[in-house]
Amino acid sequence: MLKLIWLIPALPLLSALVLGIFGRTLKLSEKTISWIACGSVFLSLVISIGAVYEFATSYWPTHGRPYLSREAGGFPHSFTWVPGGEARLTWGPEAGTTVPLRIEWSYQLDQLSAVMILVVTFVGFWIHVFSIGYMRGDGGFYRFFAQMNLFMFMMLVLVMSSNFLMMFVGWEGVGLCSYLLIGYYFHWNYAAYASKKAFIVNRVGDFGFLLAMFAIFSLFGTLQFTEVMELAKNDAYLPQEAFGMWGLASWIALGLFIGATGKSAQIPLYVWLPDAMAGPTPVSALIHAATMVTAGVYMVTRTNVIFQKSPTMMFVVALVGVATAVWAASMGFTQTDIKKVLAYSTISQLGYMFLACGVGAFAAGIFHLYTHAFFKALMFLGAGSVIIALHHEMDMRRMGGLARFMPITYRTFLAGWLAICGIPLFSGFFSKDEILWRTFSTEVIPGGRWLWLLGFLGAGMTAFYMTRLVALTFWGEPRFVVAGGGGASHEHGAHAGHQVRESPRVMTIPLIVLAVGATVSGFIGWPESLGGTNRFEKWLEPVIWHRAPEPGGLGFGHGPTAAAHEALVGVGAHAEAHSAMEYVLMLASIALAAGVMYGCAILYLRRRDRLEAIVRAIRPLYVASANKYWVDEFYEGVFVRGLALGLSRFSWRVDARGVDGGVNGSAWMTVFWSKVSGWFDLYVVDFIVNAIGAMMKLFSTVFRMAQTGFAQNYALVITTGLFLLTAVYLILSW
Repeated sequence: MLKLIWLIPALPLLSALVLGIFGRTLKLSEKTISWIACGSVFLSLVISIGAVYEFATSYWPTHGRPYLSREAGGFPHSFTWVPGGEARLTWGPEAGTTVPLRIEWSYQLDQLSAVMILVVTFVGFWIHVFSIGYMRGDGGFYRFFAQMNLFMFMMLVLVMSSNFLMMFVGWEGVGLCSYLLIGYYFHWNYAAYASKKAFIVNRVGDFGFLLAMFAIFSLFGTLQFTEVMELAKNDAYLPQEAFGMWGLASWIALGLFIGATGKSAQIPLYVWLPDAMAGPTPVSALIHAATMVTAGVYMVTRTNVIFQKSPTMMFVVALVGVATAVWAASMGFTQTDIKKVLAYSTISQLGYMFLACGVGAFAAGIFHLYTHAFFKALMFLGAGSVIIALHHEMDMRRMGGLARFMPITYRTFLAGWLAICGIPLFSGFFSKDEILWRTFSTEVIPGGRWLWLLGFLGAGMTAFYMTRLVALTFWGEPRFVVAGGGGASHEHGAHAGHQVRESPRVMTIPLIVLAVGATVSGFIGWPESLGGTNRFEKWLEPVIWHRAPEPGGLGFGHGPTAAAHEALVGVGAHAEAHSAMEYVLMLASIALAAGVMYGCAILYLRRRDRLEAIVRAIRPLYVASANKYWVDEFYEGVFVRGLALGLSRFSWRVDARGVDGGVNGSAWMTVFWSKVSGWFDLYVVDFIVNAIGAMMKLFSTVFRMAQTGFAQNYALVITTGLFLLTAVYLILSW
């Protein structure tokens, strides 16, 4: 199967082309479109499983290195994408030398990309299946699946690429597909606005990624991941920096991280993700929960060597991550749109992933990415099931009591809720606890315990707003009118006269599958402190750099100590995990989550009066959270209407008064000189010509008189002429 890995992205691409070109022309039925779209993703999933199995059981034990598709030999497995040309290196020990510019289109399969392709294809397949029911009857059915499959192709190229430039193609490709899918309902002004906002904000981050890629090539002379990471380990190319220092490694890592903050919606580039909920709910599940938004975490982990060379940037990554986790969670408290609550939850959970990367626990970050894909995709699809049942209602204030009407959706949603809250034995418990423990015990950067405290606070906030979502949506009395009685409320909602029913099997089966994943997917990372082996971490060890500690190292800046080394690479860190401290922190996390969940449920179901009293007491904070702290308005005023509009007006003035003025001035000069030349032609040139003509006419008239036709007259003229010539000669010779 390894030689067939090129088919993993190729099959969704082929499906996208077929549906995009022929879907409308041939008037393909929804059933045919569904089979083509879902079938291609299913085949990609099968090939992915086979390729990963072959890599794990045969290739890696034999070769001990990543598999590159070029080993299969030639197109379509691999080919030279950018041939020819030379470039001069700017930095490093080989500065001033020229290297050939040759970039391959080839795929790389290692432990990290294996995790990603399995997540993308597995979760993507079940979201595709769910979409069949969700999008049924939509006029753009073929267009939706064509764009979804194009996204699958771009995402798979991103995670399977063997070099930075190829990754950048997938990186920009998923941005394009995100733009198309967010704006799927393009006749809605809000959807059009949201798609443009997402596209522009991501381009800001991509500029940093692009600059970092230029710097990488100028330093290493190659863009291949395996070659760059190997050279980056050499201090001659990329010196190890001390904490607080800012060198070449920091600048490159900063550019990469700016790109990651845009794609993974971190401070300050997170503002596009909540608005991205304007797209269909399956789009939110696939792109904005399980796959695309995790690309930043994947990229940071892929380039972990560069980040580890800069403890300063590691601290920045951790700080931005934990700040985003708490900041986004605080906005999730007050949102009433069910999808926007999940959007802020996604931003917050991505913050935990970056926190893990910042403290050196890259494997823990990817582990949370893996578990998050299951439970967050599950909750988005569960929200989609509710939205369809309530005829596209998304305001949780008009829901309630849905547990009795939609038992499958409710029970599966509970699995995602318990997972994200960190309840033991559910997947989120294992990954979130791993991140919090590694943050508390890190020696890679200073301030680990303060970062843990913020992460711990964020976990409690997550438990609150997610319990609030469940309570408002599924518990209590219905806040809508149900046809035929059976629990009808006295309030007149938007769904009066409609019977709320469970979603069809094509939508509930993916919910059940993902609920199972949200429940058991964390077992693969069972920690050593609880008697496990943490197979997930051991699987990722080959792609995480193991920097050897320097003799006499003092930690931050003089080379990692042994403890720092363990925290950095995740090897042997759980030797300390058996201490009482880890158990105390684990129990504290569980107690916090359970206590907050219980308290929130009581407030929303039995003590609404107390809840309202609390809201009144903190009214300013509530209003600020509900308005998302006016960050969008700030960006609108400062950057859009201020900087961008100011620059556009300045540019217009330069164009109108400078460029257009120059053009108009040249036109005036042309007209002026044309008038001058016309006058000169009329009164000077024409005068001279006419004068010459008149003289010629005069002379011709005179000479014509002598032309009588008589020989004697001609003899007289000749004689007179000779006389005059003789006279002139004599006068001149006198």
